[in-house]
Amino acid sequence: MVEAVSRRTRRAVVVAIALVGASVGAVPVGSAQAAAAAGVRQDFNGDGYGDLAVAASHATVNGKAEAGYVAVLYGSARGLSGAAKKVYTQASAGVPGAVEAGDRFGSHLVVADLDGDGYSDLQVSADGEQWEQGGIARQGSRTVLWGGPGGFTSGKVRPAVGDSRYQSGYGTVTGDFNGDGRQDLLDRGRVEYGPFGRDGVPVAQAGAELVDGDIQLVDVAAGDVDGDGITDVVTVAQSYDPDDEGDRGEHLNFLRGSRDGLQPLVVLKDAQGERIRAGYSLALGDVNGDRRADIVMGGGHLRFLYGTANGPAGTVAHRVITQDTPGVPGTDEPEDFLGYDVSVGDVDGDGYGDVLAGDPQEDLGTVRQAGAFLVVPGGPDGPTGAGSRLFSQNSADVPGTAEKGDRFGERTALVDGNGDGRAEPVVAAVAEDAYAGAVWVFRSGSAGVTAKGSFSFGARTLGTVAGGARLGERFPR
Repeated sequence: MVEAVSRRTRRAVVVAIALVGASVGAVPVGSAQAAAAAGVRQDFNGDGYGDLAVAASHATVNGKAEAGYVAVLYGSARGLSGAAKKVYTQASAGVPGAVEAGDRFGSHLVVADLDGDGYSDLQVSADGEQWEQGGIARQGSRTVLWGGPGGFTSGKVRPAVGDSRYQSGYGTVTGDFNGDGRQDLLDRGRVEYGPFGRDGVPVAQAGAELVDGDIQLVDVAAGDVDGDGITDVVTVAQSYDPDDEGDRGEHLNFLRGSRDGLQPLVVLKDAQGERIRAGYSLALGDVNGDRRADIVMGGGHLRFLYGTANGPAGTVAHRVITQDTPGVPGTDEPEDFLGYDVSVGDVDGDGYGDVLAGDPQEDLGTVRQAGAFLVVPGGPDGPTGAGSRLFSQNSADVPGTAEKGDRFGERTALVDGNGDGRAEPVVAAVAEDAYAGAVWVFRSGSAGVTAKGSFSFGARTLGTVAGGARLGERFPR
């Protein structure tokens, strides 16, 4: 249950947001999503170390099924640790609402310094929440947990928008879409401009068309594709119904950020004038070191569309990376799903963004869908596949044992937990232990990712109920 909230008057706050170059690595200034992936702005207690937030929206809390929670592992000079953790529910001190069955607190997570105080905040959606505002029954709420010296000690349910019954945080991304140095939110068809008041109300709002025509939005990513310091947006769209061949006509769209906010949508086309077919998953990050965010698409293979001063390049890169690409471990098989979830960040500090690509359907010997993930290095010509490394629960120094249906690598994230400017991979196996879920944290150094010193955590570490929790189903966008 949440309280009805009222809109407060508009306020003006001057905020300076600094991105430290050593922490950013190859991530372009203005790329909010890629910056969060590398640990930038994901510092909830302001100690200079990246923190990890992960959700288990289906978890039982206080005997209430699917009430949900969010767990945070706080960074330190030694990196992320299972010992420095805290679990936040709607029964936690400072968190508004009450624990109720089916609320699914943690359905979606978004990180941004919304109020401009220098601490990262976390917007947590509860897609099953039932409440009322303005005489309208609502489903789904968005609660901001405000960062501060002690982490999250207070929160606020954000006002519902308009007359819509459904108030989900699905598809929400963050960035500076008008270049004023303040963090904004793009919530599907609406841009909410920061700074936000402690009542959760933005300083201004504007509409944004994220798809072309009467089709559905599949995915959204934000980053500075043209390198002008203002966040741009890339979306994946598809038709609601497939054609006779089962094709839903997926394609990519681009919305350029400007001093006037997001510009009208442009459908991206190849050199032949055909719409560029998107992958299943989408991420933005600078994989070739030119200070512009590149589009990384996953879904059975990896494809790249490079950023230029004029936006995304006009053609899809000829390079397609699969497990048959020289330098990539494993074998490309029809049932594999390389890039089911992708993240981009600089794991070795060389100034090039590297690609973390989950493959939860990877078979390990006779163990079906045990899952694995690849780390594909970036470089001056973008990723080539050379130097790629594959990790699974059967890899040396990785905790656990690969089991049928674990789907290790189904969700991916990158967090700089020790503040050394290198992003450490974090992956989840949502189906681990009959969908209790679990999360693995790896280490990074100048030689790249290593399993030595890696650790995993689940309900036992967090002191939560394991059964059906699906821990790791959501990392922040």
